[in-house]
Amino acid sequence: MAKELLQRRNVVPTIKEGLSKKQVAALVNQSVENLLEGGNVAQVAEVLAVMEDFVKGIRKDERFVDLMRNELLKHGGAMKTASGAKIEACEASTTYDYSENGSWCFLDEKISALAEQKKELEAKLRQIPGGKEVVDEETGEVFTGPLKTSRSTYRITLAR
Repeated sequence: MAKELLQRRNVVPTIKEGLSKKQVAALVNQSVENLLEGGNVAQVAEVLAVMEDFVKGIRKDERFVDLMRNELLKHGGAMKTASGAKIEACEASTTYDYSENGSWCFLDEKISALAEQKKELEAKLRQIPGGKEVVDEETGEVFTGPLKTSRSTYRITLAR
């Protein structure tokens, strides 16, 4: 199936069964190659954002989750699709409440206080140009401005 997908250029494949990770990677690569040859990159970026929101919405919908869990119950808690993907029931988002433990509360307070001090120091350091040293005249402490790095990318905001 992957060879068929790669041989047809500029054609969106009809996927009748799932794809392996290797096939998905090949499809991604071929799609980007097609875009490099002159595809409509802005339209593709928008479609990807729409698809991402769509997938997140379906996966978070409790009706879908319940439907999938019921299907898994019919199959003993696990299934394999025709393409070999494994779907299993699992427990996720496990949380623990430690608030009744005094030692934990003591440490949590210390951590919170330190996190706040760190946040305040970071805000102060961001005011100093990167690499420049400044001496606090009251304490004599030397502060060095942080070096800033970033990566250029893009952002899409879909219309409501």
